[in-house]
Amino acid sequence: MKRSAFLASIGSAAAVAPAAPALAVYGDTPLGGTVTFAVVAPFTGDALRLGEQVGNGVRAAVDDANARHGALDKVFTIRTFDDQNLLAAGLVNAEFACDDPNIVAVIGHLSGRITEAAMQTYVNNRMPVICPTSTYDRLTAHGYGNLLRLPTKDSTEGHLAARYVTATSKPKSVAVLYQDGDYGADVAAGFQDQMLGDKIVSTAIGFSWEKPDFASVAKTTFAKAPDAVYLAGIPKDMLGVVPALRAVGYAGPLYASQGFFDPATISKLGKEAEGLTVSTSMPPLNLAPGAFHIKNDYERRYGPMSPIAAFSYAAAQIVLAIVKRTGAADRLGVMRAFNYASAFDTIVGPLAFGTDGDLQSPNAFFYTVHDGNWRYVTAANPSGFIVK
Repeated sequence: MKRSAFLASIGSAAAVAPAAPALAVYGDTPLGGTVTFAVVAPFTGDALRLGEQVGNGVRAAVDDANARHGALDKVFTIRTFDDQNLLAAGLVNAEFACDDPNIVAVIGHLSGRITEAAMQTYVNNRMPVICPTSTYDRLTAHGYGNLLRLPTKDSTEGHLAARYVTATSKPKSVAVLYQDGDYGADVAAGFQDQMLGDKIVSTAIGFSWEKPDFASVAKTTFAKAPDAVYLAGIPKDMLGVVPALRAVGYAGPLYASQGFFDPATISKLGKEAEGLTVSTSMPPLNLAPGAFHIKNDYERRYGPMSPIAAFSYAAAQIVLAIVKRTGAADRLGVMRAFNYASAFDTIVGPLAFGTDGDLQSPNAFFYTVHDGNWRYVTAANPSGFIVK
């Protein structure tokens, strides 16, 4: 399994428009100057649809900012670089982006592993990087001062999900299931760590991604007599364990990581999906007054706003805010602003970052399947951003 980004499955199911150039300038020469940033993502290849969501999210934010610019304001442009979601292409395109002296920041890549591999190139060239998609733990483990990551990382999501499971099910014992592929182990480790810290019996059950034996996993899980089961994975690879669990007699609550926040979960499981609760970084934008009109405007242009598009829009908002606040016109100016403690108002909520590049106040939002649809339940850390 190739771990591309958080919510890759739901992203691929969303409608997207073909990539198009960002709005460039109004008039012949903008009096305030032009600021350019790069979007490095797959614009060809197997992950094309996901890359277009990244591009469309950034493009929409830039167009919205340019539409409100004054005569003396800076005008924003973007350059896209196609990494095809491949390691070699990612490294090459990181070099290309750094070679353009006009580029002040990079938004990308889709894959956390590719972003991690390219970070040394960005560090050497003092290029600020904002990752809008990946929850991969190791991405921010190196202490780079030029990286911000928007979604909650896997292990932290696991901790937050465990607290929610404890609050809602009050279990005496739980089981967390994960596969030996690229995604799931860090979420499961965070979940397990929180449960054991709370003195709740927790069993982590790992199994093969390449040749999963769902029936055997279900029997092993059922033998532990858990009061709740948490699935750390994605439906494409792990969905078969749900009917297997029900078949051996498990009738307790099911919880899952954000990989399961995917239309395929409901369409493929049918009635067996009812009651499943997932944790995810994606807030309910329809309940966020500050984001609702942005979402509607985006969807008139590009179709449904996926989590990937929303977080990419937010990534662009951070660059825009830095330039407007500080007047930064080069990558060093933008990078210095990464160390400020102030929060950024974005479509996915107010975001502030620690020195490691991760969120100072990471959050998880919980949705449950009700009558064949996702229904928002609550947030791990409620705030005024969501009105319910």
